[in-house]
Amino acid sequence: MKIYKKNICGVALGLALLLPLSCSEDFLEKNDTSNASESALFKKPSDGIFLVNAIYDTFHDVDFMLKALWYQANFLTQDFRNWGSDTFFENYNVDAGFDPLNIFWTRSYQGIARANSAIPIIAKMKAEGVIDETLANRLTGEAYFLRGVFYYYLAANFGGVPLELQTVTDDGRHPRNTQDEVFAAVEADMKTAAGLLPWKEDLASADLGRATKGAAIAYQGAAQMWLKKYSEAVTVFNQLEGKYQLMENFLDIHEYDKQNNKESIFEVQFLAGADNSWGHANETHWLTSFGMPEEVTNFGYHYAAKELYDAFVPGDLRKRATVIGPGEVHPSPAISINKYPKVISGYNDPDPAIKANYTGADGRIINTVGTVARPWKGSNGNQPRSGYYSVKTWRDPNTTGATGTPENIFSGQNAIMMRFGEVLVSKAEAQFRAGDIAGAAATLQRVRDRGFGKLTTPSVVVPALQGTNVLKNILDEYRFELSGEFSVWFDLRRSGEHINFVKEKYNKTVTPGKDIMPIPAKQIAINPTLEQNEAYR
Repeated sequence: MKIYKKNICGVALGLALLLPLSCSEDFLEKNDTSNASESALFKKPSDGIFLVNAIYDTFHDVDFMLKALWYQANFLTQDFRNWGSDTFFENYNVDAGFDPLNIFWTRSYQGIARANSAIPIIAKMKAEGVIDETLANRLTGEAYFLRGVFYYYLAANFGGVPLELQTVTDDGRHPRNTQDEVFAAVEADMKTAAGLLPWKEDLASADLGRATKGAAIAYQGAAQMWLKKYSEAVTVFNQLEGKYQLMENFLDIHEYDKQNNKESIFEVQFLAGADNSWGHANETHWLTSFGMPEEVTNFGYHYAAKELYDAFVPGDLRKRATVIGPGEVHPSPAISINKYPKVISGYNDPDPAIKANYTGADGRIINTVGTVARPWKGSNGNQPRSGYYSVKTWRDPNTTGATGTPENIFSGQNAIMMRFGEVLVSKAEAQFRAGDIAGAAATLQRVRDRGFGKLTTPSVVVPALQGTNVLKNILDEYRFELSGEFSVWFDLRRSGEHINFVKEKYNKTVTPGKDIMPIPAKQIAINPTLEQNEAYR
């Protein structure tokens, strides 16, 4: 779905409370109901559509996507690090007062509340003949799916959280459920959603990007893996065969002009060319500018570890599509480093020291990420970056990284949350856990074949898996396939091998209990029934 955020739409929260919300890219059309009375709402099909569209809007917060989700998925693996004010991730010492955690919690429960409100309203609209059964099923399925997604990432981040599965009518101060109870609720929501939603190919083109049966099935299987229902997860994942395909070229997965591609199962939609001022309505994000070199953008707060760069086996094409290092040209055909305004300005600077930083090995304006002799490590000598950066988030060519112009801060590229490549690695783990070692190896080989280019060049010889430890190979594939996305740490934690993984790769010891995030201090202050995770008490 390319959702265009054009104005303000209203949604009923509870049964009477109206919240002004922005809606996002083509399936969210212009609508302004912020001043409407309750009696005037939900009288035509478009009202139900806008009601559900507002649930999607919950994702649209710059800190929600970056500091509250991407950070945890990547910093905790140590494959990516922060040089700014958030370096505490490197030592697993995240404070309960870290505000993005509170933003993540608050926004997630806003989305859950919107879904809880939408489900009975849509049922009423269907009963009154306002919408037909097909539309009612789709909208209801989307509400169940989105509620399940919010709970999935809440539990992956915090462990157990309070389950609210209907409109809250009391003060909302409820204790935490267990992590297993939350994932069981996710499993149930996704199963319900899968029974109501259409497949991706059955959506109208204007609805591309909405939740689908395939998305619900993928998250249902993922939730079952958290619950150690491995055989059931394999069966569920198998339903996606033939419905999604691996992109033949790994680099294409995150290309700006290939959003919502055949491998993408669920991606949060953003809007290129939207308002990029600091007061913008969150239809864009700063995933891109935070992960670009400071020499290109005024930000550049996180960078890749050289250990990740060095971990890829020779011939694995995923390396160039994941990490870029000194002297390397950006692999995306849409991006030319020598065209970035800050690079042009630096090359033309009269100060020889500055000009040298933007001069390539050939003496011309640089078109690489620094040079081997002068890697781009930023301006802070006390906390130098590695010179290696994320490729997957540095893909929107509209984010130019120039100085002083707001349009160069925010990106409108969609954020892929679940794709078929991840499903296949998860399926391989589920097969291994269920005792099907040969099946796990065969499934993993499909992912590796693409990674080494065999889908485009059949004559390529894919190197054999290293060693005989199938589980270790599966964990490595999570890393090679998904680093720089939204899943690696959560998949590793789900496997139970995350502590050993970090120790092996980085010789880091995770403080017991700090592999999950603290419950936000602001939420405990509001709700005294919440118990803090033990390691943060």
